[in-house]
Amino acid sequence: MTKILIVDDEQLQRDSLAGFLKKIGYDTATADSAQTALAYMHTHPVDIVLSDYKMPYMTGADLLLEVKSRHPGVILVLITAFGTVDIAVNAMKLGAWDFLTKPVDLDQLEELLKGIQNHLQESKPKQEAEKGPAVQVDPDEYIAKDPAMLAVLEQANRIAGSQVTILITGETGVGKEVLADYIHKHSPRAKAGIVAVNCAALPSHLIESELFGHEKGAFTGATAARTGRFEEADGGTLFLDEIGDLPMEMQTKLLRFLQSGEFQRIGQNKILHSDVRILAATNVNLEHAVEIGEFREDLYYRLNVINLNIPALRDRPADICLLAEYFLDKYAAREKREDLTFSSAAKTHLEGYHFPGNVRELGNLVERAVLLALGQEITPQDLPLQIRKTGQTAGHGLKASVGDMEADLITRTLDESNGNQSECARRLGISERVLRYKLQKYHLK
Repeated sequence: MTKILIVDDEQLQRDSLAGFLKKIGYDTATADSAQTALAYMHTHPVDIVLSDYKMPYMTGADLLLEVKSRHPGVILVLITAFGTVDIAVNAMKLGAWDFLTKPVDLDQLEELLKGIQNHLQESKPKQEAEKGPAVQVDPDEYIAKDPAMLAVLEQANRIAGSQVTILITGETGVGKEVLADYIHKHSPRAKAGIVAVNCAALPSHLIESELFGHEKGAFTGATAARTGRFEEADGGTLFLDEIGDLPMEMQTKLLRFLQSGEFQRIGQNKILHSDVRILAATNVNLEHAVEIGEFREDLYYRLNVINLNIPALRDRPADICLLAEYFLDKYAAREKREDLTFSSAAKTHLEGYHFPGNVRELGNLVERAVLLALGQEITPQDLPLQIRKTGQTAGHGLKASVGDMEADLITRTLDESNGNQSECARRLGISERVLRYKLQKYHLK
């Protein structure tokens, strides 16, 4: 069944068209803005888009350009109450299938859709024949095999070649900057480089200078002119990390740049231009920030044209050991311990842990384990206590839990005894022979 997406900021118009189209046999969905429509199409197949021309933030013409770029097989028809020849000609030049005026003549719409449906049926075999293989992720470029992460990477590949602004979201430590680098590497701007700015790491009084630059003498301490990051990234990509921490005044100036591509250095009246693609990232719920007045709504819509949400590591379990092996190779090579491997028990514990710090936490603990491991294997005892406690499988049961508690007690007591085994045995109330046995049993140092 042909799927039609109706885009209009007026609910009555959306509901009226949807009701009519359902009655004559079409599958329909609705969106109240161009941004909502693009987000819907990001995850749902659509054949035809019926869009109002005049909408806030993004017009129907803006939507048309994005749809042609990201979904070239989708047909778009524009509808407007302002039916001038100029608008109609412009829409057709941009690639619209046709142009209708309000109030929509339903008989005319039905005939139009029949023609589009015939075209889709005739072109479908050709499209299937020309369709290439599914997007494959090169393991040398991105470490992932879990379906949840592969779905995100497939979406990233589809939009990497466009100029659209992308908002990357996810918990702290999931790898938002890594994904931004991946998108840039697969874009036409790759040769020009990517410039990254952590908005949370800069004092509020310096962030404007960091982004837009300043002239000599513009403020106290400005002893020389400075080029800002927007100028540095000209022709390439600018990655704004932790965008949710951007001060409100700077949000206004960023919005102006996104709308016009223009900016000014501090202390300069000259208008400058920069051709950059913006990728932004945050672990903050920007919709909530908009609701409480901490983030501009218009800027949010400009940034959130496409949203790529990276799943938490606990929600992509197939990637845990894959990433652990990657970090092991990296840190073992640095420490010249290339023969080091994970024991099967250590892998079991890693897979059972929830990783609140995500990939960053995993990398840190593998680096620690490489430094602490005595033999050629990383065992559970080389992992932090919280992983040994929560990473147990049901098959280990009470015996493993008691063993972990005993190993932890010995480790802490040995630390308190400054490594003196005689003193440690005395404090534990056991003989040194039993202590040595326990140390060997639990692979303790």
